[in-house]
Amino acid sequence: MRIVIAKKLLSSIGGSEAQARALATALHERGHDVTLVGLRPAWRRPGIPAAVYASPPGPVALREGGVRYVFIPALGGRVGAAIDGLAPTTLVSRSELGRAIAGAEVVHSSAREWVGPLERAARDAGAAFVETPLVHPGQPFSGDSAADLARYRRDDAIVALTEWEAQWYRLRGARSVHVTGVGANLAPLPDVPMDGATVLFVGRKERYKGYHALRDAAEIVWRSRPEARFVAIGQSAWTARFEPLRRDERWVDRGVVSEEAKAEAYARATIFAMPSRHETFGQTYLEAWSAWRPVIAGDIPPLREVVRDGVDGLVVAQEPGAIARAILALLGDPVRARRMAEAGRLKVQEQWTWDRVAERTERAYLAARAMLTPGSRAPGPREAP
Repeated sequence: MRIVIAKKLLSSIGGSEAQARALATALHERGHDVTLVGLRPAWRRPGIPAAVYASPPGPVALREGGVRYVFIPALGGRVGAAIDGLAPTTLVSRSELGRAIAGAEVVHSSAREWVGPLERAARDAGAAFVETPLVHPGQPFSGDSAADLARYRRDDAIVALTEWEAQWYRLRGARSVHVTGVGANLAPLPDVPMDGATVLFVGRKERYKGYHALRDAAEIVWRSRPEARFVAIGQSAWTARFEPLRRDERWVDRGVVSEEAKAEAYARATIFAMPSRHETFGQTYLEAWSAWRPVIAGDIPPLREVVRDGVDGLVVAQEPGAIARAILALLGDPVRARRMAEAGRLKVQEQWTWDRVAERTERAYLAARAMLTPGSRAPGPREAP
């Protein structure tokens, strides 16, 4: 199949960005012609090829690992690209987008970015339109608006990451929903020793991710295990500038790091903890399991589907006392912690390799193309009654 996957930021660093790139590579390895379409950034970002910045103004096309990449400039030049890269806006030229997807049989929108122009371009090109909405009900711009729900009912296929998420779409009238999960994106582990008592957090340092609750839990853990260290990796929330700095050498805050540095952090960690209360899947749990580390996850339906409480990790409320008790339980029972880590790693190998995810995504694409048979296509956004 000729497949176009669109994601605003095509960096190799970041959750959904890295997922889009890994999926494209896995689909290419399965014999498909895959193009990734994204925004030409206004400034240098980690993980964007240097050739994008060295090229003259306009769209940039290049190949990497057999996958074609197209970086489209935003309307309004650098200012427009800056706005479109940071805000839930659509400042891409419709004609540039149309040229980027020309010849596609399937157009796949990731995370609802540029979704309106992408849907129209796909309809104009006669391609099947698929999206991975990554809905987060209850959050701002979470994908549960009336316009979003109407589009889900028009989509030729929706890719959900868990059965819980899939059921959410089905209950709102989506016609064709497929569960694929995601794979782990982790560089090879370096040969370094595991620390005795280190808790790792990887993700955006937002309240909903559990970062603040974990900081409060550290104070409780230190009462019993004063030697415990906490390492937090990821982009800070915009509100961080207004928060007091933690002045304790046992709490280490790091920003966005390279994939190699992230792999080393997993290798040195004893436990991975991200007690999130909003998540569609939680790819970082797979990364931790790939590094033979037990996980602590938030107590929400999609995460209970990924993390089996007491089997390959612990599921807890986003409350400092509950998080601290889970950390102390795993630090105090290394044999149990190791057993959970091994169970998680086996589950990744059996269910969530990128080849398996790509195979499930193929089935979603084929179902989407079947929806395009004469008389079966849902009305596009301009045709809706």
